[in-house]
Amino acid sequence: MVSRSLLISTGNILSFNEVKKKAGQNPTDELLESLRIVLKDSQSKDDASTVLQVNRKEMHETDVDRKELKITVKIFISSPKADSLKDSLEQVFHTLHTDTIESLIIAYGKVEPSEDILKSLQSLWTVLEEYVKAGKLSSIGVSDVDTDVFIELFQWANVKPNIVQINLATCCVVPPALQVFTKENDVQLLTHSDPCQILTNDALDEFFGPGVNVHWVARYQVHVKCRGVLSSKGYLVYINKPA
Repeated sequence: MVSRSLLISTGNILSFNEVKKKAGQNPTDELLESLRIVLKDSQSKDDASTVLQVNRKEMHETDVDRKELKITVKIFISSPKADSLKDSLEQVFHTLHTDTIESLIIAYGKVEPSEDILKSLQSLWTVLEEYVKAGKLSSIGVSDVDTDVFIELFQWANVKPNIVQINLATCCVVPPALQVFTKENDVQLLTHSDPCQILTNDALDEFFGPGVNVHWVARYQVHVKCRGVLSSKGYLVYINKPA
């Protein structure tokens, strides 16, 4: 079957009135509302390109010096392939017209036995280490991994993860062993409300029809550090769909 890859860029969703009116949405609903806007706009233009985007004021168009900005990115990925992660990172750098990211989290969403998850994370982690050594990433971490897996990843890694995220909706209490380990090793322990699968199969069918696969989803946020203000937020979605 012939397929087509499609990169969807939402631009700065803080400028979407439809999204602002529904403040407090969960991350999936926020992403779906943003996709609705972009896809509607592209259909009205009969856009058949491989990149769909809505032109909005982005980080590089602000009057704030780059040194005054903090960029945080979370990449939801279901493949341990290094090329897939590299592609997502390069697309974020290109979109934000920057060559550095202050904080990067990877959320590996594929269901696997613990030993396989560790191997997959190690494959992805070697990519992040390359970017850290090149000065392109500052802080790197993972989301929603078992305590034992995180500790093994930490001990194996050359560049140690300094952030770990857990979802209190699925884990009502922070595991005591993880609390102790992060405190002893100066790792930021953060909570979040992101679902394990930010784009469900039902949502993909609704928006794109059957047979669509998600390579990755990247969410970025740009803060003005001195004011603590969120100036830009957006999503990049890379899918493969039947032609």
